Amino acid sequence: MNLCTRILVLSSLSIANANGAMVLSASCPSDISNGVKVSSGVSKMQAVFDEKASRTAAQKKIDSQLLYALKQKRGETRGVPTERIIIDVDQKGRALVDITAKVSPQVTSQIRKLGGIVISEDQRYHTIRARLALEKLEALATLKDVSFIAPPAQAMNNRVNNRINNRIRPN
Repeated sequence: MNLCTRILVLSSLSIANANGAMVLSASCPSDISNGVKVSSGVSKMQAVFDEKASRTAAQKKIDSQLLYALKQKRGETRGVPTERIIIDVDQKGRALVDITAKVSPQVTSQIRKLGGIVISEDQRYHTIRARLALEKLEALATLKDVSFIAPPAQAMNNRVNNRINNRIRPN
């Protein structure tokens, strides 16, 4: 990223209109070192900002990766990244999701009414893991007890190369 682009990105983070949407108004000459026009990057950024500003209240409760996967499936690609988004989907087309919500029979029954499966729930941590079709996420997000819907949290391993650890270290 060239200096001009960095300045534009940083300045855009501090500029917002009355609705809270980001506005990019600066222009920048092409990068002299590699000849890349910055304006295409600016227009892509503006498209993403515009897309985020146009989201409904329910869509704001859905993680961008899930929302972009849904929009790509619908063919609504304006302002949406074009790279493939990998979502864990079962044979019936239901995505594995983590739902942050006030865990209640109303929320879990709504998941089932929408064709989903509740895998686990924990009232202490306000979490539900479920499988639900991407097309049904917005309907679930309209519930006031639902705070956020995200792809499932994945475990991470920190492996250490045993050959390095087993070597004798000099004093």
